[in-house]
Amino acid sequence: MEVFFLLATIIGIPSALVGAYQAYRFLRRLGDPQLTTIQRQAQAILDALQQGVMTPPPGAAAVETATLAAQATRRAKGLLDEAVELQRQSKEREAIDCLLTAYDRELGPAAKSQLHLLAGNGFLRLSELEEAEGHYRQALAAAEQAKDPQGRASALDNLGLVYADRGELHKAEEQHEKALAIDQEIGNMLGQANALGNLGNVYSKRGELDTAEHHHFMALAIDEEIGNKTGQAKDLGNLGMVYGQRGELEKAEEYLQRALAIADEQGHKVDQAGVLGNLGNVRLQRDELDEAQEYYQRALAIDVEVGSKVGQANRLGNLGNVYYQRGELDKAEGHLTRALAIQREMGDRLGQACQLGNLGNVHADRGEVDKAEEHYKRALAVDEEIGNKLGQANQLGNLGLLAEQRGETDKARELLNRAKVLYEAIGAGGQGPDNVRRALQRLAAAAPDQRAAKPNRKRRPPNKP
Repeated sequence: MEVFFLLATIIGIPSALVGAYQAYRFLRRLGDPQLTTIQRQAQAILDALQQGVMTPPPGAAAVETATLAAQATRRAKGLLDEAVELQRQSKEREAIDCLLTAYDRELGPAAKSQLHLLAGNGFLRLSELEEAEGHYRQALAAAEQAKDPQGRASALDNLGLVYADRGELHKAEEQHEKALAIDQEIGNMLGQANALGNLGNVYSKRGELDTAEHHHFMALAIDEEIGNKTGQAKDLGNLGMVYGQRGELEKAEEYLQRALAIADEQGHKVDQAGVLGNLGNVRLQRDELDEAQEYYQRALAIDVEVGSKVGQANRLGNLGNVYYQRGELDKAEGHLTRALAIQREMGDRLGQACQLGNLGNVHADRGEVDKAEEHYKRALAVDEEIGNKLGQANQLGNLGLLAEQRGETDKARELLNRAKVLYEAIGAGGQGPDNVRRALQRLAAAAPDQRAAKPNRKRRPPNKP
């Protein structure tokens, strides 16, 4: 065994494996024959936690926990058993705390990195973004100390997910780019696919649809090469979202149905909820409101079951948009307000901008022009701050329509042209660009000394995170 250890050190076996072996040697010196059994049991429990409360977020790989399991004591194993029981009782916050208590002693840096990646995943799943960020930062520092590049890449990529959930898209892009560079350097194909897909989502949220499509196809090619079915479902779903933003609805539905088939086959509920929600978006764009509502309600039921606050907020907002399109404005306002409250609690700025814009639509349809303008301006300010170009175009278009409604033709032209330029720059299609184009045509047809024709009261397109 001593010879093996020296060879492993010389040929550069990853530090996580070396750490695991060092922990094993230390425990064996204590002379307890049951310690290897405890370690095996700890590994099985950590795996079970990653199927539940600490499920890796979409766009992240499972945490390799061999080093952490190797440092389990009898006390730690007992607390891990307790964490699994708390998970069964849906006491997920308590389960995370139990995991952290199980290892509340000095750990080697590789094990410490794994511990904080697990905890960060748990808090991100609960949408407790500040806690998640803190644990991912601790994981990053420990991975740097352990000289573990794969651990560093995982922590950076997951930090990017936190920033993306907050709508801090520039920061998210920076973290994903750093993770991708490390994964490319060490040849980690799974990590590369995850980082490329996560970057694609950042570009999609900004409305940079060609760039997003390119990144998702690169991620899909890698996931197909390595046989990663979960990744393939994610990539196909992301491509479906891109096509939906472009208004290519048949193509969007095709890709989303392919993604749903894989998610159903794999039994991944979080993925199922996301794809069902996006299929609802396609139906909403087609004005098939009953079908859209059915998809959203199916997705919401899963989001409630798995405790996804992000998903619940998105689905409440989606249902609010269905009620808005039906003209049921009180129901729409109620659902959108509930979604906004969750997103404020989470610090989800992108989601807040979407719901503020959607609430502006409700006020506009009630004829509450001042309230509508206030909500659109608040949404625009957030979208500009986080770099969400599609959101900026939507709010500029909405403000332009309000100005047209008031007879402020010069202001309307200026706002609508700014929206048109953004829509064209990002390649967006659908109701938003169509409404802007029609409004500009009305203004062009009006005599210079006359008001433009009264704008069409067709409902404004919903904002989606």
